[in-house]
Amino acid sequence: MKNATKVKKDSSAMGQRIKRARMLAGLSRKDLEEKHGISIHTLQSWELGRNPLNKAKAASLVEILNQYDVSCSIDWLLKGIGKGPSIIENEFQNYPFLTDTVGNLLVSEQAIQKEIDFFKTNNPNAVVIMVSDDAMEPEYMSGDFIGGIKFIDRDKKGECVGHNCIVETTDGIFFRRLIKSEDKYLLVCNNNKTSVSDPVISADSILSIAPVIWHRWKFDALSN
Repeated sequence: MKNATKVKKDSSAMGQRIKRARMLAGLSRKDLEEKHGISIHTLQSWELGRNPLNKAKAASLVEILNQYDVSCSIDWLLKGIGKGPSIIENEFQNYPFLTDTVGNLLVSEQAIQKEIDFFKTNNPNAVVIMVSDDAMEPEYMSGDFIGGIKFIDRDKKGECVGHNCIVETTDGIFFRRLIKSEDKYLLVCNNNKTSVSDPVISADSILSIAPVIWHRWKFDALSN
């Protein structure tokens, strides 16, 4: 009985680690299904500890995370030892040079990269991420870039209430609106029809918070 309890506890802890790494990469379950062929059902079973990850699947997941500038070790995913998930230093690599269709699309992407670089250079503790879900639609769409300046001091949390914020927690990085309900802080979605699995998140474990002060998106006409 004790062994069964331990296995269940280990599987649950593994599931939490998988979710933490996924959220740090800014990936929804839907993203992993549509872009990398991992079904929502399979991922949910991993994260809930119902179906433990094997070494081959862990290796594949590590490779996927690397594509989103998150570094993580296989041993950490499986056993909680070794290198845990962390953002690779260069959060935004330069856009690849387009050898065929250069035109306006290339100009637009280069302009966005320059704006990102300028924002981060001129604002200490700046953070820039790409919106990866529909949680904050219609104002912020998937593929948009947003930026803010991180508050590390948790006492500053109250000053951010009511603002859309990039929030780093022990479970990953989220883009949500910070609200206060009675004596609790919560991270909520602006889109009441969002497809994200966790539309309301407790803000108790905030590591840093950055109210969004910069927003950039591609103008569709330039891509056509």
